[in-house]
Amino acid sequence: MQANEAAYRFCFVEKNRIDSFSRIAAQTPAKQTELISTLFGLDSFSEFVRNFSAEIDDKYINLTGAKASALALKRLSLAGSEQQRETNAEELRRLDAEENALASQYREGITFAHIVMELLGDEKNAGLIKTIENELQQPLATKSQLSSASLQALQRGIRNDLANISAKQHALTEASQQVSFKQLYEAVSQLQPSSPAHCPACQTSLQQVAVNPYTHASDELKKLQHLAQLQQELRQLNNTINQSLNSLSQVVDTCAAHFASNNELSKYVVSSGLAATVDWWSSLHQTLSDSFTPWQHLEAQVRQLEESDQAIEQAAQQRTSKQLQLTKLREFNTTITQLQTRRTTATTAITSANQAITNFETVNKQLITDAAAEAAVVTKNKAIANAYVSFVAKLNHYATNLPAQLVADLSDKVVELYNAFNRNDLPSEKLASVRLPLLQNERLLISFQTDATRFFDALHVLSEGHIRCIGLAILLAKNIKENCPVLIFDDPVNAIDDDHRESIRRTLFDDAFFVNKQIIITCHGEEFFKDIQNLLPVRRASQSKAFTFLPRLDESHIRVDFNCAPRNYIISARNHLNNSEIRDALSKARQALESLTKGKLWPYVNKHGDGYLSLKFRSVTASIELRNLTEQLKSKIAKADFGDENKDNVLALIETLLGANGDSREWRYLNKGTHEEADRSEFDRQSVQQIVTTLEQLDAAPL
Repeated sequence: MQANEAAYRFCFVEKNRIDSFSRIAAQTPAKQTELISTLFGLDSFSEFVRNFSAEIDDKYINLTGAKASALALKRLSLAGSEQQRETNAEELRRLDAEENALASQYREGITFAHIVMELLGDEKNAGLIKTIENELQQPLATKSQLSSASLQALQRGIRNDLANISAKQHALTEASQQVSFKQLYEAVSQLQPSSPAHCPACQTSLQQVAVNPYTHASDELKKLQHLAQLQQELRQLNNTINQSLNSLSQVVDTCAAHFASNNELSKYVVSSGLAATVDWWSSLHQTLSDSFTPWQHLEAQVRQLEESDQAIEQAAQQRTSKQLQLTKLREFNTTITQLQTRRTTATTAITSANQAITNFETVNKQLITDAAAEAAVVTKNKAIANAYVSFVAKLNHYATNLPAQLVADLSDKVVELYNAFNRNDLPSEKLASVRLPLLQNERLLISFQTDATRFFDALHVLSEGHIRCIGLAILLAKNIKENCPVLIFDDPVNAIDDDHRESIRRTLFDDAFFVNKQIIITCHGEEFFKDIQNLLPVRRASQSKAFTFLPRLDESHIRVDFNCAPRNYIISARNHLNNSEIRDALSKARQALESLTKGKLWPYVNKHGDGYLSLKFRSVTASIELRNLTEQLKSKIAKADFGDENKDNVLALIETLLGANGDSREWRYLNKGTHEEADRSEFDRQSVQQIVTTLEQLDAAPL
């Protein structure tokens, strides 16, 4: 059935199939065996065959005895349950030893259960790990960084600095007269640049004074250098005392912040933006109403903060110790969790194994019965599976050898058709023989008429157009061999290049290959369809049926013209004449004569006589004059050595058209019928009738 269906599909020559042939041809030689499958439309059948698996999967048919396998598997699991029980009992014994070892490692004399309770606790007891974690989460207090020793050192420094300041200020006071002279000498030295040649006091020339004031001032300043040193030391002492007072002020701030409630020192906190002064220092040593000085309060509070810092330091050290303890306890907890998990797993496995052993026969009673009844079904299914494997092997063998069956005895006809498609080529381009690929890795081989014994890979030496011709020749050869009554040609204009279009038209409609076949053509090319109509004789063209699919315009449905105008010029001329459209009839008659002279008469002359014509052109770009061409053909046919014995009938018809000369009424009608003229006489219907009739007779003449 598949072979017959494939043979029927050979009637259909599809553009896409020939395109696919050319595309696959460009691939590696291993792909060339796909050419036949692609051309003959076997892709779907090949895909159908490939979808069969080599064997039937057990999931679709019971081949192994599902019940028996399940029962055997369960019996294996029963043995596994016994092994599982023993294995996990041994695991429990190992766990006992590991738990005792862990308890001894934690503390001598304690059990594993007591470790779990002590570390993890229960609903009432938080456990040691949780307790330590909570303690470590509590933040430590901030240290004040104060000490009594540093406070006393600061006090001594301030007192010493104040004493030194007092002594140096006293020394400066005693040397006040010298200080005044020092300032005077400094002023004289500063005036030297503005009056270098005169005394700055009396403007007397320095050459006339007894003592040079500038030199004298410089000498005296050197003698008073110790005063400058004393003033510098006093400034440094003032800076030092200010820094010490500020440090003391920060100590007071710290105490006031830590003891905020009813703290006498709060009154002595220096406001932001202000600096501590000596008066502020003195106020710290005045007795308050509680019989204590602020300084005594400060000393007491610093001692308390110092003790607090020591306590914080001890807590920090204890925190480190607790963190180490927590890390060690967590390691114990991890081991405890692992041991508990293993014990739970082992206990559960033992319980499950015991239950499975106890319930096996009861639970699997029905399965045991089903396994016994299943044996006959499995035997039958194995026979079915073996038959399926044999069927798939035969199906694949058939699919593998089908391309060879399809192209058997096609080579001669392929060569004949290919040469007909390329009838205008040189003998070196026409085929002598062709070897079609039948098996994997075989190539499409051809030889040419100039050397029939030498074969070439067709896909390497032929152009794409010639490869298309080979594909079309294979399909049409199969059509002829299968004696198919119908040939459907889908859009040949797009599937065939211009160089071969005319020869393929003649092969289909002019040669004898497809005379007794019904040919159906779909075509987008108006000129291609017109050429086919005029290639056919009027009798065959009038018997053909044409349909035109019109543009949709604004409608949503398909528009079809079932009575479209004929493309054959002679038929169209006859229709115009019957409708009294004389001018249109003459126009079509001229086109018919052009078609007949070039497409039929000239090949006829070339076949039986001398086909070389001497034509005249009015200009370089002008076309062949119809009368000149017709007269040339007439003269060739009229020669005595013309090879056709039945030439007289053809010659008489041409003479009727040409008339006695170029001014004959018939020829003028043919010529002027294609031009627009105003106010001229009407055409003679009888003369036009004779022209159309003569063209019909010339078309029907056996040339």
